[in-house]
Amino acid sequence: MSSATIHPDKLGIMLIDAQPFFLGEWMHGNKDPVLVRLERLLMLSDWLKLPFIATFEHPVDEKGWLPERLERMFPQHGQRFVKKTFNCCSEVPIRNAITKLLITQVAVAGGETDVCILQSSLGLIDMGLQVFLLEDCLFTSERHARPALDRMYHGGVIPSTLKTLYYELIRTVDTEARPREWMERARTFEEFFKFPQLESLPPWEPAS
Repeated sequence: MSSATIHPDKLGIMLIDAQPFFLGEWMHGNKDPVLVRLERLLMLSDWLKLPFIATFEHPVDEKGWLPERLERMFPQHGQRFVKKTFNCCSEVPIRNAITKLLITQVAVAGGETDVCILQSSLGLIDMGLQVFLLEDCLFTSERHARPALDRMYHGGVIPSTLKTLYYELIRTVDTEARPREWMERARTFEEFFKFPQLESLPPWEPAS
């Protein structure tokens, strides 16, 4: 049985279809809780230089690319791919890019929970990767996404949240114990993502 511990040197981040069209007014509920978490996920990836892939479904039409607040935080080392399939692992360029990252774990965020997130997460499992689903960083137009989440978890996906991911990556309150290269990049990140801010993010509602 493989370990369920997240390792910074083995982990990549995958952001699936976080586009204005899918985050528009037709989404149920307040979209700010997920947007602020996605914003900080991008910053976290940039700070720790975690391998990062973002996918986009038909971005050149009305679906667009990233919302401006996410675009501003996009990691400098991040990769972008356009996809047509709901399972992003079915796209050869994306699959090859994931393989070249030499990661064994991936944290997944974006939308929609019951479509592209579901199929892509199971696709990543089929590729032999350990998948951590950031449940508070997901969105969908479906009011009842619990069956999709249950199916992913039964398929081997591991539930997580942004807060859990963050604290598991940094490991300790002792800044001297963290890798030196992290600390050299930490100032900008900490200005936006201090511990109190992490503890006071807008509340999110677990899927029913």
